[in-house]
Amino acid sequence: MRKVINLAASALLVTGLVPSIAEAQWPERPVNIVVPSGAGGGTDQTGRMLAEHLQERFGQPFNVINQGQGGGVVGISSIKNAAPDGYTLGILYNFAHYAPMGQAEIDAADFTPLAQFNFDPAGFQVREDSPWEDIHQALEAIKQSPGDYVIACGGGCGGSWPMAVATMMDSYGVDVSKVRFVSGKGAAAALQDLAAGGVDVVPSSLPEAAPLIQAGRIKALVVMGEDRLETFPEVPTLNEATDMDLQLGAWRGLVAPKGLPDDIAERLENAMQEIVHDDQWRQQMTDRGFGIQWRNAEAFSDFIADEQSSVRKLIDTIGLVKND
Repeated sequence: MRKVINLAASALLVTGLVPSIAEAQWPERPVNIVVPSGAGGGTDQTGRMLAEHLQERFGQPFNVINQGQGGGVVGISSIKNAAPDGYTLGILYNFAHYAPMGQAEIDAADFTPLAQFNFDPAGFQVREDSPWEDIHQALEAIKQSPGDYVIACGGGCGGSWPMAVATMMDSYGVDVSKVRFVSGKGAAAALQDLAAGGVDVVPSSLPEAAPLIQAGRIKALVVMGEDRLETFPEVPTLNEATDMDLQLGAWRGLVAPKGLPDDIAERLENAMQEIVHDDQWRQQMTDRGFGIQWRNAEAFSDFIADEQSSVRKLIDTIGLVKND
């Protein structure tokens, strides 16, 4: 009798009338979400919010593991190298510069994209007493004499903010290979340096620049998003100011290692769609100053492939590629 029951169950499993073992059991223990940054930053904050909502939906703890060493290389490498069993997920952000700059061999194909949930547009900040009153004046000046101006990268020069401003300048016709990009110790330090007159431009999010903007020490000439920000209604979008239809900035999405089973990936994608469209979660993101961007797994996969291609091309143009 037991053999007959087992054979019947096997037949139902093969014909798809009962869930697969992986789908039925996952998650049967806590899941780790690797955050490739230190505690307290934007990636950490959004990762912890996601962990709470995923835990509510799946009934297991989703534990945030901070691994910010090496500018995120350690954390993103941990996601890449983990077993694709659904018990290690991660927050992915701008990663395309690691390989060409000799930091780590990381490629878009190393991950199973699940969903993009965040996009924060870049701002273009200058000193309050800068002669540039709008982004058109700034771009024209840099185009005419690209070697005369210094743009602070904040952190590494392959990061989201410098790549955003480099993409904008390249699209405008600036010879970005002649522009002087300098690394720093993060956006906050770079913005202080800008206010003190040490550099000419700092790209960053507008919320990061808000204290110095409100203090009247720096000004934002443009925001590189689709719409003006509610908290900075006076700052025009790039499209309004130049007719360039570009949305540039920092992004975050949920991924798993390459090879995640399709049934688990589908369940996580569906859960992410619920979360990103959940009013409570959206309010949490808005209250903390984070932009919301939904891309499903397929669209997110296409996005990171395109992002990788464009970033690596720019890094080569700027001269940041590490040659053996």
